[in-house]
Amino acid sequence: TKIGAVIILIISAAVFLPTGGAAVYQALLNNQKAESFGSYDGKQILYEPGSKFHTTVSSIAQNYRNSGLEVNEQSHYYIMNQAFKQTINSMAFSSAVEKTGYKAPEDTVNRLLVKKFTGPDGVFSKKIYNQTSSAVISEIKKDIKNNIVYTRYVTDMCGTNGDGDFKGHHLYGLKTSSKETEFIAKMGAEKHSFDAVSYNTNDFPMEETMEFAREHADKFTKYNLEVITLSTEEEAKSLLKQINANEITFKDAVTEKSQKYYSNAEGALTSPYKYQISETLGENSQDKLDAVLSLSKDSLSDVIQTAKGFSIFKGAGESQAPDFESEDIKNICDEYVKSSEKSLIENYYTEKAEAFATEASIPTSSFDKACKKLGLEKTEINAFPINYGNTGFFESLANESIISSLVRNADAYKKAFALKLGEVSSPIVLDGKVIVLKCTGTQTSEETDTAAIETAIPAIDQTSGQKTLMNSEKVVDNFFTTYLNLMNNSNSR
Repeated sequence: TKIGAVIILIISAAVFLPTGGAAVYQALLNNQKAESFGSYDGKQILYEPGSKFHTTVSSIAQNYRNSGLEVNEQSHYYIMNQAFKQTINSMAFSSAVEKTGYKAPEDTVNRLLVKKFTGPDGVFSKKIYNQTSSAVISEIKKDIKNNIVYTRYVTDMCGTNGDGDFKGHHLYGLKTSSKETEFIAKMGAEKHSFDAVSYNTNDFPMEETMEFAREHADKFTKYNLEVITLSTEEEAKSLLKQINANEITFKDAVTEKSQKYYSNAEGALTSPYKYQISETLGENSQDKLDAVLSLSKDSLSDVIQTAKGFSIFKGAGESQAPDFESEDIKNICDEYVKSSEKSLIENYYTEKAEAFATEASIPTSSFDKACKKLGLEKTEINAFPINYGNTGFFESLANESIISSLVRNADAYKKAFALKLGEVSSPIVLDGKVIVLKCTGTQTSEETDTAAIETAIPAIDQTSGQKTLMNSEKVVDNFFTTYLNLMNNSNSR
């Protein structure tokens, strides 16, 4: 479902639970109170049967299935997030139209209603209509009216392409002059092609990781700690006072009071390495870190604000120096370096890429010879235009995976298109890759497809409108936090 596209609501009696991605949906079902993911203009966006958000989730999921796509762990976050944005879009647009006094014409509603009850031959079926309950028909009519109101705004503001004598011209919405359309079309006329080599930062050698780890061994010291976490500082201080007064044991407090964000069911800290504890404590945590790491067995910390909540730490035994021959420690080190020391990895591959670029630029060498000498595979990239942000005006870079993230990197775009024919670039860092490019050709299209630009403008206006709307002061976006909490709560059960 494209951003800004008209929402087609699907009436469904059952709550949608995608196979392989049901954890969050199940958590929502288990909650007695409807979960709020944010609000628009003070109106909460709730996930509950019958709500706009709930129905839109079902609609997008159904569209996924109809398109042959699998709804799974990887896609259900996107589905809900897309539904959340579309719900805000619908609330904003519909509200704007309703303030004008506009109402969906009954003739239009009935005409669209007829299309909902067609048989296999595409003709209205009175039998299907009579077999449908009046309650369902009423809900369908309600959805049709809502969609008419929504599309009234989209049509008036963003425009549509006309038919017949008006084909290719905007009947409504923001107008674009022929000169502007021609200018936009020419922006995509110049195209460059390249040869490329790429270094994948995910392939960072384990020996380099372990060299770093040995030089920073203290980061991988394992501490024996227990922890209780509560939502507020007041609750945590009150509980600490009870523990110190022997009114409740630490163990019972773990069971009865703790949110267990950072512990297992028994209270043991589940991220016990020094670098993990530092992350748990959040920014500017050196004093707090020193206090926690110095705890002796059975001693308690003061209440400490952690990245999530307020925590009480307890010493549970001696710390353990890292055994760098252990596979577990090697995996821990590898995970840390790849997540927290990206500059180390990028510098490593940038040096290699610089050596390749130097070799490829030697008069007695070439790009191909340098690839062969250094054991690298060359990728030929077909000519493409500058298309920052992958707009719908020009062709996408989606199929050129080695440089697909170029569309979000203005500096990299400038470096690539500044290359003269045959010139080799300096290393360019692109989302998990360090690449070197050689310009192999430039071309300029003599003809510009202004009709395609004209067609693309309304959809791009809708996309821009939604992005602007999501930054509005009227929008409260708690989607990611709410989703994450639901996932964590589901996994902890």
